[in-house]
Amino acid sequence: MKSGSNRNDITATSDMCEYCFDVLLEKLVSRQESCQQTPSNIHQTSYTPPNEECPLFVTWEKRRASYTPPLSTLSSGFATPASSNITSDDETYNMDDADYELRGCIGTLASKSINHALSEFTITSALRDRRFDPISLHELPLLRVGVSLLVKYEECSDCFDWKIGTHGIIIRFDTRKGRGGDERYSATYLPEVAQEQRWNQEEAVVSLVRKAGFRGSITDEFLSQIHCTRYQSSKYRMSYQQYVKSKCNGVDPLNSVDVMTAVAVDEAMRQRVKASKTCVII
Repeated sequence: MKSGSNRNDITATSDMCEYCFDVLLEKLVSRQESCQQTPSNIHQTSYTPPNEECPLFVTWEKRRASYTPPLSTLSSGFATPASSNITSDDETYNMDDADYELRGCIGTLASKSINHALSEFTITSALRDRRFDPISLHELPLLRVGVSLLVKYEECSDCFDWKIGTHGIIIRFDTRKGRGGDERYSATYLPEVAQEQRWNQEEAVVSLVRKAGFRGSITDEFLSQIHCTRYQSSKYRMSYQQYVKSKCNGVDPLNSVDVMTAVAVDEAMRQRVKASKTCVII
């Protein structure tokens, strides 16, 4: 399978974000013991993702506890070309990204069929990102989802041959381990990461080296040996509130009795797990 894509005609859309919420909502509800059947008001998705190949990532973010939503009403999304630009519903787009925290992000740098990969990474990013506990039903109203399609891959002349706010980067490097041979490292940051973290290029690269798992000294000579690839992305973000408005005709599926029961069961199970972790055995 080839890695990366030089296409620039693939665009992330609101339909893709709605599809992610459809898939996750159905998954979370159906796995509850008290809700073996998906309630009738859970929207069954009719959208079929395009059968085109592209590297992609699905990102879930959660509103921080200190966030206060604006009084303005939500409006529909709008289109942008494939780049590092982020398309979103107006409420989410105008919010400071500091109001959100990462809740899960998994994808692939290899070209995969969007038709199959979007549902796969919707679930894995929400439930199997090892950095976080699995997302639960009661969190859904606090979430926004982002779909990133990665395009325009280019080799960099060095690890600083890219532009903040425009490019994501993939770094690869080897370290000598003596008789044990070389150890290989790689990692990526999506185009929006450095800008959202307010990093300069060197800070972003150093952070990415650490993300790759390298704990040794980072010198100018070390940085000069890094192989770097830059890329751009088309990203669409959508909050749960926008999903309810655009896909569910303003009727929140979480308001159903069956789903509220599932939420209660989910939260009770989570509290039991939390309590068991804090028990002290004497």
